[in-house]
Amino acid sequence: MSRVDQAYARLVEALRAQTDLADALHLLEWDQETVLPAGAAERRARQIGTLAAALHERRTDPAFLTLVDELAAISAELDPSQAVDVRETKWHVDRARCLDPELVRERSTLHAQARGIWVTARRDNDFAALAPWLGRVIDTERRVATAIDQRRPAYDVLLEEFEPGMSAASLDALFQELRTGLQPLVDRIQRKANRRHRGAEALCGAFPVNAQRRFNKLVADRLGFDFNKGRLDEAAHPFTTTVGDDVRITTRYDRRDLRYGLYATIHETGHALYEQGLDPGAWGTPRGSACSFGIHESQSRLWENQVGRSEAFWTHLLPAARKAFPALAGRSLGDVLLAVNDAGPSLIRTEADEITYNLHIILRFDIERSLIDGSLEVAALPQVWREKMRHYLGVEPETDRDGVLQDVHWPGGSIGYFPSYALGNVYAAQLFKAAEAEIGPLDAALAAGEFTVLLGWLRQRIHRFGQTYRPVELITLATGETPTARPLLDHLERRIAFLEST
Repeated sequence: MSRVDQAYARLVEALRAQTDLADALHLLEWDQETVLPAGAAERRARQIGTLAAALHERRTDPAFLTLVDELAAISAELDPSQAVDVRETKWHVDRARCLDPELVRERSTLHAQARGIWVTARRDNDFAALAPWLGRVIDTERRVATAIDQRRPAYDVLLEEFEPGMSAASLDALFQELRTGLQPLVDRIQRKANRRHRGAEALCGAFPVNAQRRFNKLVADRLGFDFNKGRLDEAAHPFTTTVGDDVRITTRYDRRDLRYGLYATIHETGHALYEQGLDPGAWGTPRGSACSFGIHESQSRLWENQVGRSEAFWTHLLPAARKAFPALAGRSLGDVLLAVNDAGPSLIRTEADEITYNLHIILRFDIERSLIDGSLEVAALPQVWREKMRHYLGVEPETDRDGVLQDVHWPGGSIGYFPSYALGNVYAAQLFKAAEAEIGPLDAALAAGEFTVLLGWLRQRIHRFGQTYRPVELITLATGETPTARPLLDHLERRIAFLEST
């Protein structure tokens, strides 16, 4: 083995040891969100903080940093796959080495504590209880951004943690394209909302939770989720996490509305399929890790929307749904399609329809950027939230539970995460369009339950590359065009036309 190969082997060994620690941290966080007793929350926050600090120490160990720097200096001698791992590792460690271990410990502990406070505050509709904690989170994230790169706007530094290479200016341009295209569609939805079809309630009725659990597991399995290396559980806020080669997804159920849990499950299954499609031989390295949060979100939104709300998908699924739920007897395919594509301005992001969803994201992008640059105070959040909801969607929450308290992202410290949802929608529409252009219309395969046709294309064009390419480059290679909102707007136009035809 050459000197270069030996050095690279040491890098991989170190990265995999760090990944073991990260996986243990993920498991603690999964447990916190799913089954942790309330009385154990304080000690769990400490455990998470201690383990996060230990992981940071590994990532900033002088010997490890020296190894990364030495490999980066001889990148011309590396083969292409080795060069990717070194390039991306150096980018991440250059950010990490800027942070003092005590700041990392303080940050992780604070995030865990604030998430626990959020659960209670949301339940009790008590923004005042969360506000001081949220203020501390915002201040801490500013400190983190300044430590990493004080020359750039703090929001751009935080945003890159989720979408490398992205900036607020780039988002502004893309989101302006979305705003312009969405506004006439939303106007059409509002007119349509005044004459709602009876089919909008086709998936409402009596749906026992145990029956939903079985049905949701069936759906995830049919889409391709490997339950030999994964679980489906429940949490207040659905999420996906990876513990080694164990991919865990969560959902939440509504006894009266089948859509509530089903589409959360399909969404999280999309995330899980990406994780299970990464190159196992590159485990622990950047090539074996997801490209970005926006790319990750494209996988969940593609399965949730382009697939999960289509006539072809429900042609396949409806017989199984009728068998699982007697309440669906007599519900027609047409009515079910109206139900899953029902559209109208609403208060809750996770329950928003395809057409209005991105306005929820643009609202949050506007707010979190203002929180970080200091132009918006935490105390003013509820009022600003209501004003922006009126401006963007023409509706206003009566409670903070249905307003500023609905998401865990800010208490959890994920400032800059929200834009990935809109980016995911843009990427998903481009990918689905490109898949059909290459392999032909997918309706027949989806109607027959042959989801591996699409999944196989995604595994070849997206999953297997990991972080070999940055997000914009990956989408361009997969679809033949740089990110644009046009395919998404065309897709939403078809959804609107369907609703208007009923």
